[in-house]
Amino acid sequence: MASLPGADSGHYPEDLELTLLQVVHRHGERTPVRKRLTQLFPAVWNMCDANAHMFATILSLDPKAAKQFVPLQRLVDEERLGQKPHLHKPGACYYGQLTNVGRQSMASLGSRLREIYINRLKFLPDVFDENTVTIRSTDYQRTQESVQQLVAGGLYPIEKRHDDFVLKISTRDPVADNMFPNPNCYRLRQLNKESKKEVNEIYKDKFKSLSERLKKYVDSVSLDSHPSANGIMDTLVAAKAHGYDLPPDIDEGVMRDLEDVVILDFFYAAMKSHECRRLGIGRLVGDIRDRMVEKAAGVNDRKLHIYSGHDTTVGPLLISLGVFDKRWPPFSSSIIFELFQEKGTNSSWTSRIFGQKEQPHYVRVRYNDKILELPGCQATEDHHSNGDKSLCTFEAFKKIVKDQVPENWNEECQYKA
Repeated sequence: MASLPGADSGHYPEDLELTLLQVVHRHGERTPVRKRLTQLFPAVWNMCDANAHMFATILSLDPKAAKQFVPLQRLVDEERLGQKPHLHKPGACYYGQLTNVGRQSMASLGSRLREIYINRLKFLPDVFDENTVTIRSTDYQRTQESVQQLVAGGLYPIEKRHDDFVLKISTRDPVADNMFPNPNCYRLRQLNKESKKEVNEIYKDKFKSLSERLKKYVDSVSLDSHPSANGIMDTLVAAKAHGYDLPPDIDEGVMRDLEDVVILDFFYAAMKSHECRRLGIGRLVGDIRDRMVEKAAGVNDRKLHIYSGHDTTVGPLLISLGVFDKRWPPFSSSIIFELFQEKGTNSSWTSRIFGQKEQPHYVRVRYNDKILELPGCQATEDHHSNGDKSLCTFEAFKKIVKDQVPENWNEECQYKA
């Protein structure tokens, strides 16, 4: 689980007031997305209590009939002929599913956000109000369940919700989703393919070393092995997060070497290519900026926007801001964008009507338990006059992200000869 934002961390100058909160997070702990390393860990983990209720609701053809709940058990056929199907107990996990651990970590993140932004700062309403919140999620069960846990399990627990509470989550067609580097962008695929060749060359010796150290468990380790370096790391990280012991020979050195190669596999293109950053996560950067612009202009009453995504959401976003620490974003990681205005500020429309001067706005970014100082905000004129370099002027922040946002994503995504 990622380190939670500090409940008492962050200095809030007396002359500023918080006006907008945006939270981008990775989903909570999940099972591996495929069956791997079964000589080390069970293929099925009984850590998903929600499965006892999945697909259990039957809607009758008779509209007057009530919904029925039919107990469900999974029978999984074994590959060998004549082998009896294996009966999975209630609570058995599907591949890539949010687990009990993941649900708890997302509820804990929501609870910490409540401590900071409701109990301490009195910014968000004490009781859930759907008119103050918007939620976006990728079209994956684990991301939608994660944000459900964040909001209904921690930020607004049952005693802080009305009886008619409904959590509205917006999703997009995966073909057009902008919350991860979308493979439907052909130019992005082209850039990533070129990047993989470089990564293979950069880490050819490390691949040999990892293959030797992990030969008891896999035939080889590379970007294209079966399982791949990413698949191996994903399974080991997920297993460790759920309390499984790793063999002594899979030590921190092995895990860090796997992490190094997987980071370059997924993020090297974005780290070295401005074009890749634009096409990969630039549209989400634009959405985050635009919500701030709307709030500063006084045309959006929402106080909180939540974006529920993946490691491939968080990593590229940190890269675009120039603050990536070259570590894989842990489960339930969060990037928090705070927009402030000087107290007594008039919204832009009232300023224009009455000829009053619009006061400055500031942006601060948190990543897990860290308050970040964006590289583009270090000049004296680009941060708050009190010297706090984490309080970026809104103008400086807009300059940082301006070139990260594609003007026409579909056109820029065409193959280049």
